[in-house]
Amino acid sequence: MRNTLINRTFNTPLGIISCDLNSNYTFIELQNSGSYKNGTYEKFKTSAHDIELIEFKVKQPFYNGETIADSKCWIWRIEKVKEISENLEIKVLITDFPKNSEFDFASGENLDAFEITNDKWKLHIGTEDGEILNYRAENNDWFPTRLLNTKNHLQEITELKKSSILTNVPELKIGEKIHLQYLTAFDKQNTETINTWVAVDEHKSELEKWIGIK
Repeated sequence: MRNTLINRTFNTPLGIISCDLNSNYTFIELQNSGSYKNGTYEKFKTSAHDIELIEFKVKQPFYNGETIADSKCWIWRIEKVKEISENLEIKVLITDFPKNSEFDFASGENLDAFEITNDKWKLHIGTEDGEILNYRAENNDWFPTRLLNTKNHLQEITELKKSSILTNVPELKIGEKIHLQYLTAFDKQNTETINTWVAVDEHKSELEKWIGIK
């Protein structure tokens, strides 16, 4: 059975986005909270992990000069600290969307994403794909090299569905850390621009630089 330990939401014209951390345990304790240059953080302790949840908005304008109406993004930085088999998953889901909404997959290089549109609005939700996760594993960049998955050169921890992204956090060893990111962005409907897709297609290092993470 999964228990929701942390739930964060974002209200948009195309529905309510929720970003949840679920566990097979129920213990969760807020340790402290604060701010970065362009974001806020909360640090939690669970049965087996230390977790930092960072919330921020994307940097605007983008490299191509475009902007969006609004965004909300979450980075989860998870470290295993106790020898307990705690199974964590992160789920990003959109609900309460208008009846005339249309869904489509919108993945690209290094990106797993889906889009929701209607005649007035468009919205993208994205996360790093298996190829870039494997690249980070090769470089021990907040993804353990031990978990390098050579099957098709992809990590397969994330499942992309029509209206949700589900990541099964891999079993870590004590001291191992993992970074997982989920970006959302919406704007007025305009078929001439891919601005909301560009907004969620960001590399970990660029996000850290923008937020002010050391």
